[in-house]
Amino acid sequence: MAHYDYIEKAVKVSRREFIGLAGVAGAILWTGAYVATDLVQDRNKYIKLRAQGIYKDDEKAKIRQSHNNQALSDVYTKFAQNPLSHLSEDLFHTKYIDRTKLV
Repeated sequence: MAHYDYIEKAVKVSRREFIGLAGVAGAILWTGAYVATDLVQDRNKYIKLRAQGIYKDDEKAKIRQSHNNQALSDVYTKFAQNPLSHLSEDLFHTKYIDRTKLV
């Protein structure tokens, strides 16, 4: 017959202590999740307010189309040659970044 020498661990945690520790750990995790979701909600609220502000500014503007804007036309003629030149693409146009995972 096999003989096993099993030594019990020195740290003993009762059921009540285990439940208490699990509760504390759960509260810490819950608080972290709450803070993270609160930050995302604040970010989304800021984005919505910023979009509303841009739309209000657009409604007040006399010239709403960029190709009819005299200041932009002057920039192209004096500096960036024409709207589809390589220099204007590098300076004024942005690259698409998929941000759907952030929403």
